[in-house]
Amino acid sequence: MGGIVPKLAHHAHMRNLPEVVREAIQKAGLGDDLSKIDVVAVTRGPGLAHCLGVGLNAAKTLAAALNKPLIGVHHMEAHALTARLTTADDAQHNSEPYISATGAVNYAPVGSDPYPSFPFLTLLVSGGHTLLLVAHSVDRYTTLATTVDDSIGEAFDKSARELDIPWLPGRAGGPGASLEAYAKGSKSPTRYLDQLPIPMSLRKTKREMKFSFAGLKSAVTRAVEKEKKAGQGIMDEDKKMDLAAGFQHCAITHLCQKVEQGLRDCQEQGIQISSLVISGGVGRNATLRQKMEEVCANYELETQKKTKGSEVDKTKRVRVICPPPKLCTDNAVMIAWTGLERYQKGLIDRYDIDIAPKWPLDMLGSGVVPE
Repeated sequence: MGGIVPKLAHHAHMRNLPEVVREAIQKAGLGDDLSKIDVVAVTRGPGLAHCLGVGLNAAKTLAAALNKPLIGVHHMEAHALTARLTTADDAQHNSEPYISATGAVNYAPVGSDPYPSFPFLTLLVSGGHTLLLVAHSVDRYTTLATTVDDSIGEAFDKSARELDIPWLPGRAGGPGASLEAYAKGSKSPTRYLDQLPIPMSLRKTKREMKFSFAGLKSAVTRAVEKEKKAGQGIMDEDKKMDLAAGFQHCAITHLCQKVEQGLRDCQEQGIQISSLVISGGVGRNATLRQKMEEVCANYELETQKKTKGSEVDKTKRVRVICPPPKLCTDNAVMIAWTGLERYQKGLIDRYDIDIAPKWPLDMLGSGVVPE
């Protein structure tokens, strides 16, 4: 459909969810013994109200019928915490990779303190959100920066449509992934950089903790219109690839600048960041991951360690952590894992909880959920 159609999504949820639950129970090998289920976790918000309602009602019914605890999960917290399931601690696990040679995910063992340890930075980049957060603990987050207009995922998607880039097939496809693939074929990636701005990079705005992609998206539209006018309504494929590469460069540079600023701000505030977690659908982008590795490789976080009454300066690297690509987009694993983390903290909800279509992550832990 070229995007989400709320009414169709609502009906698809109602049509498919019962079979999905049945299949999950079968594949888990529970048979008829559902007493083995410990807790029911469900997305409570934010998101589309009607779709959230279908899921929440199903979870309430299942939890009540089985007399099991119910946990309503914040969608954004789930993205932030997924890395604590999929990442091994280098110090304890000899740098064990979290994706094996066969492509299987090596999940970190469930313990009292999964890795990465708190506090850490989370860059949440998706079709609906662009957020830079400090994760202080389960149920406690501080937003450092959010978008003032479009999300980065929306900018990727709409720029891909402007360029008439065909979607890649499958669940991992879509316009954003297609643009990334097109950009890899560019032979002249700097061709359009003089026409494309790096958002919030002027001296007066560079230190502002804000994301903005509307201007960059509009610049892509103008460049496409200019090329089509010169080419009698047609844009050369090589130029499409070059413009895709230019857009991607500017968008990712913008993210890198704000992450750098966020690291500096945390250090000034005495927040000892252990790592940078990149999550959300755009977190699948290989170029984004590579550039963030470069940012953190060039950044040393100053720490102090007391030794026999004296203070000795130490430095440590901020590690970049990305869940496996298949767990970057919205998925049930991240909700289940967050449900487990909250359950272990005793954060259990009543059966009468309601959906929260708009729910700032900063409000989590305050006891207040917007209606």
